[in-house]
Amino acid sequence: MASMQALLERDKERFLNNMAAAKASAESVSAVEEQLNRILLAYNEEEENERIRNTAVCLIESLSSAAGFLNCDGESTIWSKSQYRPGISKPKRSAWFIIFLLLGILCLAAACAGLIYFTDAWPPTNEMIIGLSVAGIAALLLFLSGIFSARKKEENRQELYAETIPDGEKTYHILLNSVLTADKILEGVRNEELLENKKALLEERDELKKEDIQLFSELLESAYAEMDNEYSKQIISEVKFYLHRKKIDVVDYDGNKRELFELMPSEVSGTIRPALVIGGTVLRKGLAAGE
Repeated sequence: MASMQALLERDKERFLNNMAAAKASAESVSAVEEQLNRILLAYNEEEENERIRNTAVCLIESLSSAAGFLNCDGESTIWSKSQYRPGISKPKRSAWFIIFLLLGILCLAAACAGLIYFTDAWPPTNEMIIGLSVAGIAALLLFLSGIFSARKKEENRQELYAETIPDGEKTYHILLNSVLTADKILEGVRNEELLENKKALLEERDELKKEDIQLFSELLESAYAEMDNEYSKQIISEVKFYLHRKKIDVVDYDGNKRELFELMPSEVSGTIRPALVIGGTVLRKGLAAGE
């Protein structure tokens, strides 16, 4: 029967196409889970051993649960190098700024004119000129401080977000390694069960005394000598059924498996006494007529 590795390799192109269509990690997880379910279904359809099938179900369920790790991507942020180059940002002036600036200048000029008019000092005195000059310089300094205080240094920092596309080929090889491990575990379970069955058969054989084996063998030999007798046929059938329940095979001579029989020269071949075999081990050789 096909191994899980062979089943995955048979479906490789289909799996890679599904991975190529996956644009996010969650979609790649769905593709992996679907592929694992296909492998399990195909594997258990061919496997007859219930213990192996149950083990395969557990292994595939474990791999399906682990497939969620493919969807562990966090947010990828790439910072531009321009963050290390500080620049100066200058906000855009609104129309209200110009209006209030002009109104302030007009108010200052009106204040100067009013001061001269109401003091009836013309030409103005030196003290008056100094006072008006100081007022003008103060207004100019306030205006300049307003302009430069609005200019500030900032870091020109950019954030670039990267989209992560699942790598189908890499995912396939990871999945292939996983099913290879599953195949090794299943093979180990199969070998363990074979050993257990072999041990059970040997224990079953040990429970049968040599005298009992010899008795059944001689009983079959006597019955085979009178095959035309209905009573002999019934005895053969019942003995074979009993031995079958003990997992002992009654093997007739057909020209093959000559190592199970002691052969007597004869023009006509046939079984004189069938061989008794359990789990591939000969309990008692048969006797046959052969060339």
